[in-house]
Amino acid sequence: MANTLNGTFLAQIAQDTLDYLSYEFHPLAAFTRDFNEDIKDRGESVTTRVASSVTAQDLSSGYSSTDVTSTAKTVSLDTHYGFVYGFSDAEVSKAGDSKWLENVFMAPALEAVHNKIMDSLLALATNASFGSSEVITAANFDADEVADLAADFSGNKIPKNERSLILPPSYFGSIQKDSIIQDSSSFGSSDAVREHAARRVHGFNLYEYSDIPTNSENLAAIALHPSALIMAARQVATPNDPGLLVENVTTDIGLPLQFRHWYSPNDGEYKISLGVLYGVAIGNSGALGSGGALKRIKSA
Repeated sequence: MANTLNGTFLAQIAQDTLDYLSYEFHPLAAFTRDFNEDIKDRGESVTTRVASSVTAQDLSSGYSSTDVTSTAKTVSLDTHYGFVYGFSDAEVSKAGDSKWLENVFMAPALEAVHNKIMDSLLALATNASFGSSEVITAANFDADEVADLAADFSGNKIPKNERSLILPPSYFGSIQKDSIIQDSSSFGSSDAVREHAARRVHGFNLYEYSDIPTNSENLAAIALHPSALIMAARQVATPNDPGLLVENVTTDIGLPLQFRHWYSPNDGEYKISLGVLYGVAIGNSGALGSGGALKRIKSA
């Protein structure tokens, strides 16, 4: 048999995915994240905090303190998802070894895991939890609309740092075609034309994501501050099994992922898996101006 389970393949695959992970998982930067490498079990929970907005005060007559509020948010680590694929002895023999097969199929596995996490978060963006919404069609979504959203957020005291827009390809493409953004002399970058990647407009980071759910409410896109939606993740525990190879990696935004590689004699397969343990929760909910930090953009 050409393939051996010597650890080299799994370590190389895990490292080779980091560049892909940095791009593919980047939209998760739009949300409040509580990540570390502590090992947890499925069903356990972690507690993080979101802060309320504050108002500047007159310091000319003294430095009296003002009460501030942070709200504890408990996130249950109730989702352990991933992807497992295996190759038969015959498939590995024909390929020469399993490394080529594993590398070819890793990108779809990463996309599946990313989509699962995003689906969990975006499913929380409903009218019941976030009452502010606006109808903007893809054809009309341009820099002026983003400016209006920025004014709306500022008028409702949503912090300016880390505001984001999660956009489907039609909306993302529409704003890339805006003449102001395409004019590199005024916008300061030619990325919209050259790379289809103007990613910051009127204080919002722009993230393209193709599978935003409608939530049965015509949801098309969302504008948010990270405090609106929360996710927590922890490193998956490593079983004590001498026949199992494990590599733990962390994306550039801190998300811990685990790769496993083993041979199953019962199935006659070389297997590799990718897994993540996480949970999601609503943070600052309500309408803008009433504690909420998210506005739903609807298609109709």
